[in-house]
Amino acid sequence: MNDVMTSVEFNDLHKLAGKKAYEGEWMSIDREHLQMFSKATYLDPDLVDLTFSKNNEFGSDLIDGFLLLSILTYWNFKYFPMHGDRLWGLNYGLNKVRFVAPVMLSDRIRPTCTVSRMEKRGEGWFGVLDVTVEKEGSEKPAMTAEWLVLFLESPEK
Repeated sequence: MNDVMTSVEFNDLHKLAGKKAYEGEWMSIDREHLQMFSKATYLDPDLVDLTFSKNNEFGSDLIDGFLLLSILTYWNFKYFPMHGDRLWGLNYGLNKVRFVAPVMLSDRIRPTCTVSRMEKRGEGWFGVLDVTVEKEGSEKPAMTAEWLVLFLESPEK
């Protein structure tokens, strides 16, 4: 994890531009979390016809791309180098997401986040985060995403 910013103050977020913000640890997604994601997104056979999903060539151990995408939030909470009692980030959306290689239950993945831009916006900082999710043993990444986040500081109470 060399070359990674380990801590940055709110007013210095612009110093992250062009730098790697974090490289996460390897992890796997287990069946329990895959099933919880299915339930949370209403992919229940009592609610919808899942025949289309069952016809995929990878089988039921395929991790849904949207589950991978949702884990970006977990990784940012865990690894992003900005910390403080009044600091927070507002998910501003995504410019581009690509699911490049399939991820199965037994596969190990890890994120790398580089800040391509960080600009002052009002009282906060508008960041463009380039996240690549590696898949262990694969030449291709599992996913790439250009994520937009507005970093803010809550007023003192």
